[in-house]
Amino acid sequence: MRLIATLKDIAEAAHVSSATVSRVLNADTSLQVSPETRQRIFAAAEALNYTKHQHRNPNSAGTIALVQWYSEVAETNDLYYRAIRWGTETQLQADDFTIARVFSNETLPPAGELAGLIALGKYSPDQLAAFQALNKPLVIVDQDTLAQSISCVTTSFGDPVDKIVAHFLATGHRHIAMITGDEATSDGLPLEDQRLIAFKQAMRSRATLDETLIFHGQFTIEGGYETMTRIIETHQDALPSAFFVASDAMAIGAIKALQEHHIAVPARVSVIGFNDLAVGRFLNPSLSTVRVATQMMGMSAARLLKDQLDGLATTPTRLTLASELVLRDSSH
Repeated sequence: MRLIATLKDIAEAAHVSSATVSRVLNADTSLQVSPETRQRIFAAAEALNYTKHQHRNPNSAGTIALVQWYSEVAETNDLYYRAIRWGTETQLQADDFTIARVFSNETLPPAGELAGLIALGKYSPDQLAAFQALNKPLVIVDQDTLAQSISCVTTSFGDPVDKIVAHFLATGHRHIAMITGDEATSDGLPLEDQRLIAFKQAMRSRATLDETLIFHGQFTIEGGYETMTRIIETHQDALPSAFFVASDAMAIGAIKALQEHHIAVPARVSVIGFNDLAVGRFLNPSLSTVRVATQMMGMSAARLLKDQLDGLATTPTRLTLASELVLRDSSH
């Protein structure tokens, strides 16, 4: 039987009171709490797989469809999108909206029942057109849709990936590889990873790009493990000394494969991931990564949607949140 985490569980893990946890998770702007404490609470909630429960508000400001580009089962293995969704829900509930969650295999509610729509993930032109056809305030999270005249919230890729490449080169690595993930929209349109695009650009600008050192797998721990295992078996003594891995989940699997083959991290191979999942800080070695403001992405999307509803945002807007390279023990 699945155990359900409580506010008390989070409070104990984050070393704060249950009242503080409740106020942080409900976006209480009057609470004076340090960014470190807030991050510790979010990290504890993430690690404990805490799920917020939506209660229908009799004084609701309206219903917002929260669309997710995968199935409900798939979300349990995707901490990145779960954190974004959670931030979105936190802000929507603070603004007294009722939330209607919609997964990729479900039908959108009738437009007449909705005040607006926030969609998390990557969508094809046809899917975006279907959202626009509802003629409701709309925000996409984690996909740049400004060219389609749709407001969106994204994270920065170019700067942190460039810093990863610069760091590897500065610490003596000359054979730098990347493990990226294969994705597609729910209606089958293949997608190119923005981190891969940024990696190629950063390597080309330094005349060090080797296309044979770019490997593909699934955006899961198992995908990282299987891909790194294949690389080790194929390259053996010619194994690259540095890997940028497109997600922390894949990086965790990749490190496990290296350790099972008795390849020291970072003495023989340095690894840097992307997303800064809480679990990565507790690995041995702890995972170097790029910190993405996942909860803030979701909260920003909810605020942007509310600005549309209030008539304060009258033209499509793109918000790009900064991300930060965090060096820990898995890389030199």
